[in-house]
Amino acid sequence: MKKVAVLNNKGGVGKSTVAVQISHGLAKLGFKVVLVDLDGQNDSSLFLGISEDKYNKTFYDLINKRDNVDLKDCIISAREGLDLIPNSHIEEINSEFYRETRIDLVLNEKLAGLEDLGYDYVIVDCGPQRTKINDAVLCYVDHIVMPVQVEAAAVRACGSIYEYLSDLRLTPEKISLIIPNMYDKRTKDAKENLNFLHEFFGDEGIVTDPINRRVKITEAGKMGKTVFEYDEEAANQFFKVLERLVGSIA
Repeated sequence: MKKVAVLNNKGGVGKSTVAVQISHGLAKLGFKVVLVDLDGQNDSSLFLGISEDKYNKTFYDLINKRDNVDLKDCIISAREGLDLIPNSHIEEINSEFYRETRIDLVLNEKLAGLEDLGYDYVIVDCGPQRTKINDAVLCYVDHIVMPVQVEAAAVRACGSIYEYLSDLRLTPEKISLIIPNMYDKRTKDAKENLNFLHEFFGDEGIVTDPINRRVKITEAGKMGKTVFEYDEEAANQFFKVLERLVGSIA
């Protein structure tokens, strides 16, 4: 079972969008996938068309020591081959994780049953910035996929992931893919920022082809659909990313 975090310390880079698309894309390729939504805005859930009234139990119930909740009770079927574990009370989850003595082990314990359920991939949609939740996620996963909006501030801040991993004493080899996102090939600024990304991460060879800025990607999310259900051109872009993802973490 491959464990992947979709993470960027900066908000607004399309992280939840990427998490949803690669999760559904992997399912379309025949893999069994579970998406764990640990972003406080619940965007992954919303982009899949799953609102709070459809939740039974959430990740919060799973880690709440006052309850005895089975992992299966927190899982929602989102698409064929794709399940979702939603969240609630994100601040309380973060506070609970501060009380954990072994943050490096907590998710291995709480999500231990996923492999027995036959999942090929666990994709974790992380919130922005450094939190105790993200500390736990980075200790849990084997791979990091980082979407980076192709604009100056986001591109020049992307190196902070190395500092974050160093502070947690984790290897930078966890970074498996950098996905340039919201790319506008018509502008000189976007081209310069994309070149900077390739120069910064060039030796690792982990930068994918860019995901072009498309209104239909935003529209799909608002309608609770993925690009594979809504826009063929965007779907083809994400399939190229998926080829890199499957190849890089085989």
